[in-house]
Amino acid sequence: MPTVALVLGSGGARGNAHIGVIQVLQEQGFDIVSIAGCSMGSVVGGMYAAGQLPAFTSWVTGLSRFDVFRLVDMSLLSMGAIRGEKAYAVLENLVGDQLIENLPIPYTAVATDLVKQQEVWFQSGPMMDAIRASVAVPGMIMPVTEDDRFLVDGGLLNPVPIMPTVADQADLIVAVNLNTDVAHHPVLQRPNLNSDGHHDEWTAPNAKVSKSQRSHLQWNKMEMLNQCFETMQSTMAKYKMAGYEPDVEIKVDRNECSFFELYRAKEMIEVGRKAALSALQAGHKI
Repeated sequence: MPTVALVLGSGGARGNAHIGVIQVLQEQGFDIVSIAGCSMGSVVGGMYAAGQLPAFTSWVTGLSRFDVFRLVDMSLLSMGAIRGEKAYAVLENLVGDQLIENLPIPYTAVATDLVKQQEVWFQSGPMMDAIRASVAVPGMIMPVTEDDRFLVDGGLLNPVPIMPTVADQADLIVAVNLNTDVAHHPVLQRPNLNSDGHHDEWTAPNAKVSKSQRSHLQWNKMEMLNQCFETMQSTMAKYKMAGYEPDVEIKVDRNECSFFELYRAKEMIEVGRKAALSALQAGHKI
């Protein structure tokens, strides 16, 4: 049975695609022997390592738009607009006070320390503390503050954290990149003058464009911050993966869903399944 060191990248609600990737790896006979993840990748990876991925999947696939709205507990006076306590409570109910060092497989959650401007690898200690730090998108989700550290989303410096798995004894390093441009996006084309002598709206025939991109002139502060973060993540992912190339890269298009669309979990799991099968068939014989 081929062994895999699995790297799960950041990308908000797109991270539910990680569930589909794990399902395919298991179905195809791969043995996941270690996991590194950041942001939503740290959540899904942690749930898998703790043996709670089926329960997590059941919960997240049952979320409606209204359920997600109720989970988003706003805090206008905090350093992050969302406290996240309701969502964290669900995760804590699944994993309890699980310590990373007691997990059956090695697990690394990656965060960023803004004080020292460097990555932080959580490889011991309470899993939920690591997850809280790893998912704290600057300006959107509450950071984790300590006496000498200010911890936020690991995607700020390393959206696809391959380095923690390099020394693992595995046949393959498989990395899931949620910040790619898989689909073809045609350049916007200016149409001909209409009957009134004015240009019609700019068009992009057959382009696969997210709701947030289509309505960029109406972005609110949260949407603008999200787009800034996603733009940075996409660039950082390319830079980091050029230095540490995985054996198999599973690519998920960044336009598949927006950051907070957790209610689309079923769709994203299927996206992850298709992306995993495509990458494995292209790179290695199954």
